[in-house]
Order: sequence, then C-alpha cells, then structure tokens
Amino acid sequence: MDNSNFTLIAGDQTILLWAVIIGIVALAITLEQRFRWASALSACIICIITGFILSNIGLIPHSSAVFSSIGSVVLVCSIPLLLFKVDVKEIIKSSGKLFILFHVAAVGTMVGVLITWLIFSSWTNAEYLLTIIGAGSIGGTVNCIAMGSVFQIPEGVLESYIVVGNFCLGGLFVIIRMLDNSKFMKKTLFHPSVDEAAASIDKEDLTSGKTMAASFWGGKEIGIKDIATALALTFLIVGVSGVIAKAVVALNPPEIIKQMFGSVYLIMTLLTVIAATVFSKFFGGIRGTMELGNIGLLMWFCTVGIAGDLVKIIKFGSISVVFFFLVALINLAVTMVGGKLLKCTWEEVAIANQAAVGGPPTAGAMAVAFGWNKLIIPGILVGLWGYIIGNYFGIFVGNIMGVPSLF
Repeated sequence: MDNSNFTLIAGDQTILLWAVIIGIVALAITLEQRFRWASALSACIICIITGFILSNIGLIPHSSAVFSSIGSVVLVCSIPLLLFKVDVKEIIKSSGKLFILFHVAAVGTMVGVLITWLIFSSWTNAEYLLTIIGAGSIGGTVNCIAMGSVFQIPEGVLESYIVVGNFCLGGLFVIIRMLDNSKFMKKTLFHPSVDEAAASIDKEDLTSGKTMAASFWGGKEIGIKDIATALALTFLIVGVSGVIAKAVVALNPPEIIKQMFGSVYLIMTLLTVIAATVFSKFFGGIRGTMELGNIGLLMWFCTVGIAGDLVKIIKFGSISVVFFFLVALINLAVTMVGGKLLKCTWEEVAIANQAAVGGPPTAGAMAVAFGWNKLIIPGILVGLWGYIIGNYFGIFVGNIMGVPSLF
C-alpha cells in the first residue's frame, strides 16, 4: 500500500514538496550558523533528522518524483560544483606534507576495510557495506553514492549507511577532540597549532555566539554571472559525462574499464578535475560554486532522511557503526604512524584523517573549530582530492571482496 495516500502533503503535490525540501535546507543552515549545538551537529545531519521525522509522522510521503529528481539531477549536478576549485597543481603546492599524509590516511582506510572484512566476512552484506565505507572514508558521501552506480548494492544498505555514517562522524569528531587534549598525543607528535590556538583564542567570538559554520560560510560577493556560469558548466559536464559513460558501456570493454569509465559519477569527476586544473584561473574565479554545490547536497540529505525506513536502519545500522569506527580508528592509527615517520604535526594527522573519513566540509570545519587557521584551506583541498581518488579505492576493495558489478 502506498504510504503517500495517508500523508498531509501527497506525493504529487510537487511545488509543496519542493517548498518543504528547500525549507528544511534553509532551516538547517540557519540553525548551524546561529547555534553552537547545531554547528556541532552539522546542517547535513539536521536535514536528515528533519526529513526522517516529517516522513514518519505522516506530513510528507517516503517517496515522490520530486525526491527522485533531486537524486538524479540536483545531486549529480552539485558534485562538479564542489570540484570547480580543485586545481591539482595548487593542492600539491599549498598542502605540502598534508597532501602526502592524506594518501597515508587513504591507505589506512584500505587497511581498515580489509581487516574489518577478514573479521566480519561471514556477516550478511559485509562486503557491500565495506565497499561503500572504503570509498566514502577517502572521499565522502558523494563517493558512497558512486559505489551504488558501480556495484549491485542491496536495497537499504547504502541509504542506511549514509544516515548512520553521518551520525558517526560526530562521534569521531569527539574522539579527535579528546586526543587533541591528551598527554599521549602531546608526547607523540608535535602540536604547534594547538599551542598557538590556546594562546590566541578570540574572546570576542566566544562571547558573540558566532559558530564555526558562520565563520566558514560567511557572506561572500557572488554575482549573477557567477551563478549562471556555474550552473551552465555543471549541467554541460554532467551531460557530456553521461554520453561518454553510455558509449563506454556500449563498447563492452573489460569489466574494470566499465567500472572506472562506465559510471557518470566517475567520468564527471575526472572531466571536472581536468578542466579545473587546466583552466584553473577561470574555474577558480567563478564565485559561489561551493555554496551552490553544498545546497544541492543538503537537499539530497533531506531525501535520505525522508526515505528512511526505521526497520532497515535498525537492521543495517548497528553493524554500520561497528564497521565505521573500526575503519576510522585504524585509519587514524596508520595516519599517526605515517605522520610520525614523515615528521608531521598532530594537527596535520587529525586533518588528514578527517578529510579522508568526513570529506572537505568536515576537515575545514574541524580546522575552524579547533582554531587551526593555517590548515583550513589545505584541509579542504586535500578533502576535495579525496572526492577524486575515493571512487577508485572503492572499486579496488570492492573487487578484492568479490562485490558483483552492475555492468
């Protein structure tokens, strides 16, 4: 029976459903920038929770053509927008040791995934969950989604992990904060930014109630030309990527080629990065791309919450928590060892771990929250690099674990 028959707003009330989605996003952003508790929780989790509540109390349906279009159009076109600032040359130049350390963190994710698989290989759907985590814990949610376009992920596994995984990120943030203040960390690694932040806390910001999200997403000058150019380019890139992906599959190449170049997500990532690197001045000069991309991503997070099936979340959620923290903590341990050998600081280790497991927004937010101002931009840059390489690491571990391909 269709649940939409029993909701206050029906599935075919298109404009009202769009109003609900955009309203949730606006509310989440406002709360994140106004209240410290909301900033700590993050706008994406607020969107997921709000969407979940509204659909489960019968205000809106669990499914609608509106929600499908957000996943198939808005989300897909948001990803290139988030990558317009990814100039590979600049990442390598500006990030220094952090760029190298990020790859150590990526290896840490792979080690964590394979160790977890050896322990839990007999668990139902373990290989599917770990493939998603393998890609997402090097890039982010967008990489998790990409694995759904490459492998035959069972229904409910991807959606449930995205809901649970985003909550787990908050727990990892707390663990990093505890380590940040620990004697063990201070004895193990250098920590110049910790000392600098402690010595130069902005008392005015603390008393004004300004959140880290408000600092990070503060007002910027964005022109109408920027918005029009950004939207035109992202739709063009996604459209061309779809044509290329279909052509690759039609040629029936070897399986690994289909996995790498038969997915629109992977092709558009590759095309965007090449364009953003070759024409870095042009793409880097388009303002508002991160803001537009983030809004699109938040809209999709709303639909993740709305589609939330409590039974499936309970079914897959508990083991998702175990897998997430095993992989994340092994990643952190490997990154700390690599940081020690490379003579990196604790701050670089923490940001590399967060950029891998949580992606560029959480890496930037952590740097802002902890007062590590010199690592805000490098953290975001290496996190964006994770969006690029995460898919290929996910394909690698997926094939090792024998996950069936869609092609």
